[in-house]
Amino acid sequence: MDKERIRNRLAKFITSKWTKRVGIFILAILLCLLLFDQILMPLFVRSGQESTVPDLLGLSPEEANAILKDKGLELRVIGEEYDLKRVAGTVIYQMPEPESNVKKGRKIKVVLSKGGEKATVPQLKGMTLRQAELALEGRGLKIGEPVFISADSLPADEVIESFPSAGTTVPLSMEIRVLINKGDTLEVVKVPKFKGENIKEVKSKIEKSGLKLGKIKYKVKNRLLPGTVLNQIPKEGAEVRKGSIVELEVSTTD
Repeated sequence: MDKERIRNRLAKFITSKWTKRVGIFILAILLCLLLFDQILMPLFVRSGQESTVPDLLGLSPEEANAILKDKGLELRVIGEEYDLKRVAGTVIYQMPEPESNVKKGRKIKVVLSKGGEKATVPQLKGMTLRQAELALEGRGLKIGEPVFISADSLPADEVIESFPSAGTTVPLSMEIRVLINKGDTLEVVKVPKFKGENIKEVKSKIEKSGLKLGKIKYKVKNRLLPGTVLNQIPKEGAEVRKGSIVELEVSTTD
């Protein structure tokens, strides 16, 4: 009878409201401990080990390194590239990007600007205008409007000097002016505009100008009427000696 009575009391205790509340309370505590251990604790630990990547674009390596050091990060320069928009020696690219979250001690890779791409003016003295133009094109430069003077001691139609002079480092695509000897005994004519006109009309215009038609290069341009002049050498307005050759680039649909 005593054993039966003990079992009944134990059953009543287990099924009582108080016991259920205690069990729910204990279960809630266990769940909170599990949540803290598995989720919150790693976040707290990770927050102390991570850092936000700052924006380094436009900064010098020294400036970038100082900022990264304060955030527990390191700088690594991985290369240089030409960039017209950024001063030479400043950051033009970084990896990871700004505002990225990374572990402290991470090396932030950057590429520095080499400034605008440069070219060296070749020696043009003694060349003809056409030869000078080709020499400049080979260096990524352009020929500007020529200046003509008379010098009896030098051959006609010869480059006397260039501006800037040979050996000067200049930005890519810069126009180089040349000084040309036109000669006192030679008649000089100004080259008319041929670009945009039909080749048939241009041929007649060239003869009337005291010039001669030289090489014609054809280029496919389906949107233009066949026979339209695309480019001319020498350029419109250039002063050349009478009888000089004019080269044309003309459109075709073939």
